[in-house]
Formats: sequence, C-alpha cells, structure tokens
Amino acid sequence: MAIGTSQSRHIIYTHSFSSPVGTLHAAVDKLGRVISLGFNPVFRMPPGAELEENKYACGEMEYQLQQYFAGEREKFTVEIRLEGTGFQKTVWSRLMKIEFGETVPYGEVARKIGRRDAARAVGNAVAANPVALLVPCHRVVPASGGIGNYARGSLVDSEGRRIKRYLLDLESGQCDPSV
Repeated sequence: MAIGTSQSRHIIYTHSFSSPVGTLHAAVDKLGRVISLGFNPVFRMPPGAELEENKYACGEMEYQLQQYFAGEREKFTVEIRLEGTGFQKTVWSRLMKIEFGETVPYGEVARKIGRRDAARAVGNAVAANPVALLVPCHRVVPASGGIGNYARGSLVDSEGRRIKRYLLDLESGQCDPSV
C-alpha cells in the first residue's frame, strides 16, 4: 500500500427500480442503511464516496417497498441514516411518527416539535427529506386543504401531486394496489 492511501473505501451502493409511482433511485451505505431514496438519480454523497450499482445491497428496502405498494406493509423496518441539520432531523423524526393512512398539516408538525410558528420551516425540512416514502413526507398536507406538492425539485409539480395522491389513496384504501 502506498503512503497516504487508505485500505477502506467509502462505498455507497445504488440501485434504481420500478414502482407504481415511477422509477425510484436508492442509495445505501456499506452497513446497509438507506441514505437516499427518491425520484432523482442524483444523490447527495459524502466527499470521496464511490458509487457502486448493487441491487443486492438495496434488496431488503426494495422488497419492503414492493410489499408497501402491494398493500401488504404499513411500516418499514430497514435502517435509515439521515444527514441534515438538527432542525431537519427533528422534523423527519416527527414525520416517522405519523401513522399509515393519516395526514397531518405542516402547522401541526411544527406544534408537535415545539415550534408552533415554524410551519414554513417545517415545509422546507419536509421538502429536503432525502429518504422519500420511508420517512413519510407525503403524509404532510397544507392546513388550507388539498394535498400540496410532493418531491419538490425532483418532479414537475403536477407529477408530484399525482404521486402524492396515489400514495395517500393507497394508504387510505381508496386505490387498488394490484392496478
């Protein structure tokens, strides 16, 4: 080994797969923790990380998502590693407490984390969620009605709303998962 090099490489395993809402792009670390899941194939990676396609490393997550879309799973058990600000992590942690089939307004999330005037900041944290579906940002809606946007920056707004509507309908039993 040459001086100044490291034996251990920082590898991030990636995999893209089809779902009823479109192609999902996933990334897991070498410990199998999900670090990214969404509609954009561009991942925010740590400096020096090497990306390596590996469907087996992402296999359990993909399997659980297949169960979810088939209407056979309400909770995910794969391990997640979230990177973000302290505020973002607080919001994401709160989102994971929203039950399957339930929707909560942004302002309610703000109140639950003790920041009642921070609905807009909560919205920004929700939009920055790096692990869609597993951290259920689709369950957060505007207090004014409607479902709001989804996957901001990754999709055209109308496509994001279509996907969010599908997910909410799937969870409320208003859509046939076999279609």
